[in-house]
Amino acid sequence: MAAVSHDLVLWHALYDLEVRYWYEVDCNGGASAHDFYATDGVFAVGDNEFRGSERIREFYAWRGRRGIETVRSLRTTRHLISNFWVEAAGEREAKAFGVISFHDGAGRAPVPESNPPVLIADLLNICLRDEDGAWRFKSHRLRPVFMGAEVPLSMAVDLTR
Repeated sequence: MAAVSHDLVLWHALYDLEVRYWYEVDCNGGASAHDFYATDGVFAVGDNEFRGSERIREFYAWRGRRGIETVRSLRTTRHLISNFWVEAAGEREAKAFGVISFHDGAGRAPVPESNPPVLIADLLNICLRDEDGAWRFKSHRLRPVFMGAEVPLSMAVDLTR
């Protein structure tokens, strides 16, 4: 029975990390998203990869500016997590898997038009627990499975900028 209890504690800790991360992105534009990563952590969406917390911070700053430049209005986003499961990989390391659905619309909530998800992707994480006991992403990867007509900024970013 102890293994089940340990698995539930680990599941809750990593689910909490994932949900708090996407809340930060959806409700604060990702201004502090880099704090959820190890210093050398990786955030990847498809072939786009952002390595290191500073590069991740730069991406979310660019995403905020670019969204306003291209759309010229406020955007409302929601990232929904489902089918989440975890696997211990050591005392301070674990893997998490799931599915993420990304919804996006012009305007402030409630957005009057409902569209299909912009992206549905497999979620592939490697998480590390630091010395203070906090979990962070070592690797946070979204592998696209279904794409909508509108390309998310995380996949449209120009990595040569």
